[in-house]
Amino acid sequence: MKKALVVEGGAMRGIFAAGVLDKFMEENIYDFDFALGVSAGATNLSTYIAKMHGLSKKIITEYATKRDFFSPLRFVKGGHMTDVHWLWHYSKEMLNIPAPCVQGSIPLFVGITNVATGKCEYIRAHKDNIDDIIVASCALPTAYRDQIEINGKRYVDGGVADAIPVIQAYKMGARELTVILSQPVGFSKPQVKSTWLLEKMYGNQPLLLQALLNRATTYNETLAFIKKPPSDCIINVIAPDEGFSVKRLTMDKHKLLKGYALGRRMARRTIKHTECA
Repeated sequence: MKKALVVEGGAMRGIFAAGVLDKFMEENIYDFDFALGVSAGATNLSTYIAKMHGLSKKIITEYATKRDFFSPLRFVKGGHMTDVHWLWHYSKEMLNIPAPCVQGSIPLFVGITNVATGKCEYIRAHKDNIDDIIVASCALPTAYRDQIEINGKRYVDGGVADAIPVIQAYKMGARELTVILSQPVGFSKPQVKSTWLLEKMYGNQPLLLQALLNRATTYNETLAFIKKPPSDCIINVIAPDEGFSVKRLTMDKHKLLKGYALGRRMARRTIKHTECA
C-alpha cells in the first residue's frame, strides 16, 4: 500500500507544517513513497526531503519577514507584494538548499497551475527544474505579478487549482495519506464575494479566471474527500487547532514561533497516537 505525504500551502501559515516536519525529521519519519505539495507546502517539503532541520522555520521567520519579500509599498508602485522569486533564490543561496533528487530520497511532486488550462499540473522536482517550479507554485496571482514560463507555458500558484492535492495523491496510487493542513479542522473556504477585480485582471485568461473564481468550491470539495475518503484509503490529518493565529501574511515573529511550536506539538500527538494504535 503506497504511502504519501501531502502538505497544504498558505504562505506564512506554512510555519505550522514547518514545525510538523521538523518533528518528523527528529523522529526519523520518512516512510513515504512520495510527497506532494503546493506553494509553501512545496518549499516545506523541499527542506524536509533534504533532511535540513530548521531551514523552513528560518526561511519563514527570518527571510519571509524581510521587506525584500513582503512590501505593500512596492505593490502600490506596481511591483510584487510578495517577491517569491527573491525569497526562494535568497534562501537557496544563504542556506545551500540542495535539489530534492538525491538517490534514495522521497520523490517530490510540486503542483503548479497552468494559466492556459486552469488545471494543476504535478511535476516531479529535480535539480534542473526545482527553481522554476517552486517559484511558479508560490506565485499567487495579484500578489506576485509575473506568471512563470516553463517550457513555453505560463504557470501560477498551484493552490489556485488544487490547494490540498490529496485527490491527486490518491490518483497516483497512494492509499495511506498523511495530510498536513494550514487551517483548523472544520474550516470552510468562503466564496469570493466581489469578482470584478479578478475579472478585470484575468478576463483575457478565462480558464485561469474560472479557476480563481472556483477556488472555494474546489477547496471545500477536497475537504469533503479528506473527511470521507474512499473505502480503500486511509487519511491521517495533522492540522492546527483554533488557537492558530497565523494568517497568510502574518509578519509577527512571536505569532510565527507560536505557530511553529503548535506544529511540533500536533506532530508529537500524532506520533504518540500512531505508536499506541
